[in-house]
Order: sequence, then C-alpha cells, then structure tokens
Amino acid sequence: MLKSDIPVLEVRNLARHFDITSGLIARQRHLVKAVDGLNFAIPAGQTLALVGESGCGKTTATRMILRLDTPTQGKVLVDGQDVHALKGAGLRGLRSRMQAVFQDPWSSLNPRMRVRDLIAEPLLAQGRPSRKEVDRRVAKVLDDVGLRPDHAGNFPHEFSGGQRQRIAIASALISQPGLIVLDEPVSALDVSIRSQIMNLFKDIQQEYGVSYLLVAHDLATTRYLADQIAVMYLGKIVEIGPSEEIFTNPRHPYTKALFSAALPGHPDDVHDEIILEGEMPSPLAVPSGCAFNPRCHLRIGEICERRTPALKETGSGSAVSCHLY
Repeated sequence: MLKSDIPVLEVRNLARHFDITSGLIARQRHLVKAVDGLNFAIPAGQTLALVGESGCGKTTATRMILRLDTPTQGKVLVDGQDVHALKGAGLRGLRSRMQAVFQDPWSSLNPRMRVRDLIAEPLLAQGRPSRKEVDRRVAKVLDDVGLRPDHAGNFPHEFSGGQRQRIAIASALISQPGLIVLDEPVSALDVSIRSQIMNLFKDIQQEYGVSYLLVAHDLATTRYLADQIAVMYLGKIVEIGPSEEIFTNPRHPYTKALFSAALPGHPDDVHDEIILEGEMPSPLAVPSGCAFNPRCHLRIGEICERRTPALKETGSGSAVSCHLY
C-alpha cells in the first residue's frame, strides 16, 4: 500500500469499557461499555463528524484518539502508526502530526502566557528552532487565521472569544499536522462569528490539506464542514456515510429523529418532528437486542428486542445498523 493510500486516521474496533460498582449495602459490579467497537477512517484532506446526544460516547472516543485514555480493545492509527504503541521520538512525532482545538477558548489558553509563546509551544516540543524561525512561523500562522503578527506580544485576555479561538487554531497549525481534532469548536462562540470560524476551517483545510475529526452536536456546523458523518448511540455507530447522503436520506430511525429535531434552514420550511419515547437508557442497563428499540418509532417486534443489528452497507456509500435494512 502506498503511503498516500493510508488514511490519516483509522479507528479499528475501538472500545472502552469501565468497571462500575453501585449500591450502598448490596454492592454490585457493572460493565459500562462507553465505546463499543468503533470503525472508521479519514482520508487526507477530509472531515469526518461524530454526532449524537450527550452520553453517546463521542468524548470517550476522542480521548482515546488523542491518547488521553487507553482503549480496552482496538487500535487508533495515525498515518498507519498505532498511537498507543508509540514511545520516545515516535510519540513526539505523533504530537506534531495530531493536534486539537477545543470548545472553550477561555479555558484552553494559558492566561499567563503571551500569544507568541502559546502558539510556539507545539513547535518547541519538536526540537530547538531558532528564535528567528519561531517568530517567522508564528507570524505566518497568525496571518493564516486572520490575526496580525503584532498580536504575538499580547495576552489572551486582550482578545474577544472569536479571536481567542483563532489563536487556538494557530497553535494547532504551527506544527503542520495531518490531523486536527475539533471538539465542539464553535459552540462557545457568539452566533455572529460562528460562520467566520467555520469558513476559516474550510480555508485552512484547502491550504494545508489537513484532515479534521469533528465532534459536534450542532447539525448546521456538521453539514457545512463534514464530508462524512458517523452517528453514535450508546457507544456504537448506528449510521455512517457521506454527509449529503446522510442529511438527505437518513435511514436509521435515530438519525431521522435527531435530524428532525434540528431547526429548519428557513423559517418557512415545514418538516415533521419525530418525538422519541423516553430518554436515552443508562449505560449501566443497555437494552437487549438493538439498544435503540425502547425509543424507536419503527421497531418491528421481537427481532429488535433480541438481536443486535450489524452495521451493513446500504449500497449508497452509507452503512446502517438497523433490522429494517
């Protein structure tokens, strides 16, 4: 296989299980499957979005991909290398190839460091570049994210929320990564500047050829940025495929309900909202069969209650985990 054929990020059968003890008198142990068998890949220069309700496993999956948590099973491969097997120089190289932009620019930037030092941190972790080279690279990425080079001497509190997020993006860019994890990157920003930051992500992807793993609950952001979408429910992917295919022709009942609850693109647009029964079950007591069956408006009886559906291709570039297909 040529190097160009290797996905920037590949997740193989990734799982994270936790042993939980409950009860004050009669202590009981439970196995919580926060993430259970994820499989997906992101080619160079593309974006995959993980979407789903709070508690579906997006954050746990992201932590394992960023090497902040250890998988119970499975692998995370960046440029074909198992990130959890790397040590020493290999691990330092990974840090330069994979960066992250988090939700809240208030808390993700050290308030006691000047912008120049914040942005240069990933570059300095790779080695000892000259002061002249650091200044040149910092000025370049500041310009790329729409800030002036003379902003390098300021502190984070001197900037607006949108500008702070631009600083976080510049810090992620300076090591020229192949993959950037975007964890709810615009949800903490004012609505008026969200589109500016989303356009900035698009421009950066075009110039740098970087791939994004987008973790989001805002479907408008997801549709604008993502090439592929993976919908998660209780630790599993229930539907995955090209963004436009998923949005225009969702197949899984959960995906349909999730998208029906989103605000329409125009006030005059009319669509039927699907009201789900109950709430998402506790990970301590996942229903048998299809985990979504107690809330599903299209369930078909015993098969949904007893058999767990496999993730199967639909013939349109998508795959869905549902007995209806």
